[in-house]
Amino acid sequence: MGPSLPVGSDIVRRLSLLALALCVSAAAGAGPYREAPDLAKRVADGALPPVSERLPEEPVVVTPVNEIGKYGGVWRRVAVSKNDLGLTTRMAYEPLVRWDRTGTKVVSGVASHWEIQDGGKAYVFHLRKGMRWSDGAPFTSDDVMFVLQDLYLNPELFPVYPGWLRIGGAPPEVSAPDACTVVFHFREPFGIFLEFLAFHGNEVYAPKHYLKQFHPAYTPLEELKRLAKAERYDLWLQLFLAKNDLLLNPDRPTIAPFRITVPPPARRYVAERNPYYWKVDPEGNQLPYIDRVEYTEVQNAEMANIKAMTGEVDFQDRLMNPANYTLFTKSAAKGGYRVLRDPHTDVMVAYINQYSRDEELRPILQDRRFRIALSVAINREELINLVYSGMARPSRGVGVDSDLFYLPEYDQEHIRYDPALANRLLDEVGMARGRDGMRRLPNGRPFRPILHVHPAESGIGAELWQLVADYWQEVGLGFVTKTDAQGLSILNETNGNSDFWAYATSGMHWMVDPIWYVPWQNISFVAPLYGQYVSSGGRSGVKPSAEFQRLLDWYLELRGVVNDEPRRLELGHRILGQWADECYAIGVCRPDLITIVSNRFRNVPEHILHSYQTMTPGYIGIEQFYIDEEGK
Repeated sequence: MGPSLPVGSDIVRRLSLLALALCVSAAAGAGPYREAPDLAKRVADGALPPVSERLPEEPVVVTPVNEIGKYGGVWRRVAVSKNDLGLTTRMAYEPLVRWDRTGTKVVSGVASHWEIQDGGKAYVFHLRKGMRWSDGAPFTSDDVMFVLQDLYLNPELFPVYPGWLRIGGAPPEVSAPDACTVVFHFREPFGIFLEFLAFHGNEVYAPKHYLKQFHPAYTPLEELKRLAKAERYDLWLQLFLAKNDLLLNPDRPTIAPFRITVPPPARRYVAERNPYYWKVDPEGNQLPYIDRVEYTEVQNAEMANIKAMTGEVDFQDRLMNPANYTLFTKSAAKGGYRVLRDPHTDVMVAYINQYSRDEELRPILQDRRFRIALSVAINREELINLVYSGMARPSRGVGVDSDLFYLPEYDQEHIRYDPALANRLLDEVGMARGRDGMRRLPNGRPFRPILHVHPAESGIGAELWQLVADYWQEVGLGFVTKTDAQGLSILNETNGNSDFWAYATSGMHWMVDPIWYVPWQNISFVAPLYGQYVSSGGRSGVKPSAEFQRLLDWYLELRGVVNDEPRRLELGHRILGQWADECYAIGVCRPDLITIVSNRFRNVPEHILHSYQTMTPGYIGIEQFYIDEEGK
């Protein structure tokens, strides 16, 4: 990454003046480069500048997974709603720095290189010279400063500054010495800032040249009110959010490989190639290879699976039900596809609220013996065969083997089916059985809990948790499962109104998404009221207990560790070790996920990390996928 220079030094200022002149220049003289036939035609018609002028001075060279691709074709996908498109997240994974194709190492992205200075307090990022938005406007440091100053510091747009960017209780000081340089300076060392950017890096830039016309810092408020009224909005804020929505606004520029051209509510959504995309293959072919992505909206996940079986999708993992694995493999030859099978990085778990609003129930939920009883009462092997047709593995939900901090012993305790132990532990905590055989609280009150089930994306949900509830019934715990609408489900949990909540825990790269193991926000499912206290700075929620404060202290130290991998590992192991010992959440199993890949679809690796933190399939590089009609 080159030698570090002091932030604000005279050398940096002088270099900045030179960089300012170079940053927005076109890629004249570079190449030779080639482009897709449809773009070449637009160049010939005078509708686009030559490809060499649309690329940065030094385009990112992407090595394909298998081979140099061909231009053309439509990538067919299915969706139940617009939330399945991922065109603003997974399919638009273009952060300042990114995960490499292993999903484990941070490499350059929008920033070509960087320096870490001042003991990990300062990060200097150098943007790619000549890079452009999809409308041809230059991408510069102004686009980063616009988000960090005009959006995140505007209390109407962001009442709370993003927690992932704060350390030491304060947001960073950010500056742009020139059009190609952005400097973040934190109050304290931020040892895992690069990893955070590899996850959140799409969130630190936006097209200022387009969006400033809808922002009160650049357009008079009266004019914004007039614009908002003309488009039937009551507030400028609503207008701004609508214009900044990549999924619904085709005019909003992007730097992703595809841009929406036919948005929802159409029944068939379309995203087309970005003519200014800033990457090429090793032979100088501008990416992406594929012309466009088309999404067919279907009624439900079952219909999505049927369409996949009949050969109507090209590359799809979302909504694909692993329980259908046998059916998929039987239909593969006729449907013209192959089936990839990999373990999910998420684990199906039931969270036990560690600060219940019910004062009589709270001591039971905080009793480790009760939680262990719930765990050993589950026959995981039987459940996996019945629900997943063997397509899962038992798991405690304390990390996964693809995570930096995972240790095999986390999956060894409290996981063996032992109903006798469960009954003994429940007796010990004072939950005696009544005449009906069902257990009561120590004060004699009937124990009639609701297991709130979050709607599943995979198609498996209610049946899994009903079987878990049946196992708990066998040891005298009268659980009833209830599946709410997604919005209501999350609202109940984040307000601390659910004491038993079935969902999943994300086991990979959790250090950049700490809600799963640390009470960081009110969506920290094991203790939402503790998380609310932490994220609000003590203004609401409940002060964490000593044992959860210990988790917070370890995590805060972990965030600040710079160039000390052993200490970082030690802190991560302490956090997960406490989770394993205390059994805060009842892990059930780690499902396998399946990916359907048509025989005409190329450059897909044989094994895929299914992780939100790596923005699957974004980390693979969707721009290098291609379609080979002759090879299907």
